[in-house]
Amino acid sequence: MPKMEEQQKYIDIIGEIDKCYALMKEVRPLSASELRYFTSEFSISASHNSNAIEGNTFTFDETKLLIEKGIVTGAHSLRESEDIVGYKQAFDFLYESVKDNKPITQEFIKQVHGFVLRGDEEAGKYREIQNYVGSLSRIIYTPCSPSQVKECMAKYVDELQAEGNSISYFVKQSEIDWVNLFHTLARHHIEFEKIHPFVDGNGRTGRLLMIYEMISAGLLPVDIRYEEQKRYYAALAAYDDKIKYSTRPKSSTEGMAKLLAESELASMKLWLSIYNKI
Repeated sequence: MPKMEEQQKYIDIIGEIDKCYALMKEVRPLSASELRYFTSEFSISASHNSNAIEGNTFTFDETKLLIEKGIVTGAHSLRESEDIVGYKQAFDFLYESVKDNKPITQEFIKQVHGFVLRGDEEAGKYREIQNYVGSLSRIIYTPCSPSQVKECMAKYVDELQAEGNSISYFVKQSEIDWVNLFHTLARHHIEFEKIHPFVDGNGRTGRLLMIYEMISAGLLPVDIRYEEQKRYYAALAAYDDKIKYSTRPKSSTEGMAKLLAESELASMKLWLSIYNKI
């Protein structure tokens, strides 16, 4: 069981989220130019952090300079530069897709991955080899075989579309069930990472899909920071063990759900600091 102080901290976070969301509803809707300011600034931080989690060595300032001015400073590879630019393009693609109410399909996921792995011959293609989470010398998890990827992804997309409606339903209620909402988002993200459908870029693609689920439901995008890398990976790794050995149904997604809740609260506070004084 989580320590009492940890439980109270999560309860407090959920309470803050509820209050912030109520304030956001009072400020909305924003004009296109107002919204553009937040998304442009947020996408730079998200691109830096999501790529840094995967080992990209660009600093935040270098990421900002590349995205805004197209300038590369320091000793960085072309691949690292492409990853930064590609993530930003993927982020923008998500917001354009929300306007058109695009559902998450296999083709949509491949499009997102195409941006993430911009310039790579494997961009937008399911893997045809066995890959691993970790490394060959230290395998943390072995995803499904390449012959099972299409079947697993078809099942994943079906479940995502069905439960995507429930996420929107959660948010539309006068009293939002934040706890169940974050557990649902956490489970969707972890299950995608368990399939690991692409040779590379699965983490970034999965985090972008999670962002799309959130903004489609009227929430803010989350920016899982590089400083939370170990906690993020621990939440992914705990999933299977908790399903096997814990008697609490939600324990398998608890770590990720709490991380997402904290990240969403941070996004809300940033948003409100721009558009409303708190």
